Amino acid sequence: MGGGCIEANHGFLVHVVDATMTEAYALKTGLQLAEHIGSNSFIVQSDCVQIVDTMKDDGFSATSAATIYDECMAPWIGLGNASIEHCYREANRVAPELARRCFDTKQDYIWVIETPRFSLNSLAFDIMVFANY
Repeated sequence: MGGGCIEANHGFLVHVVDATMTEAYALKTGLQLAEHIGSNSFIVQSDCVQIVDTMKDDGFSATSAATIYDECMAPWIGLGNASIEHCYREANRVAPELARRCFDTKQDYIWVIETPRFSLNSLAFDIMVFANY
């Protein structure tokens, strides 16, 4: 089993109500990145059960993130072989590392065809843990 980084991003969000809204924004951004690189066959992994359950329920939500889920559904449906599954936080060290970096810099950044150097160890760990699930 292989694994690696095709594209990564962190973005500073000024106005969010709760963690679930932040996770929904992350999903939206991830779908935009997938469209950007022309990928239509992939698995979204999230450690947020609410995100996974909502997307499996066709994006229906009565939460503060409802409009964000609505914005996710059009690209989601158009992507074809995209699926979503839950992964445990232990298998997701890169995401909080990117979030910490964004919080510290308060800037948006996208890496294309490269892995953010500061996250190499975490990415290697995530790949190892994912291979064992």
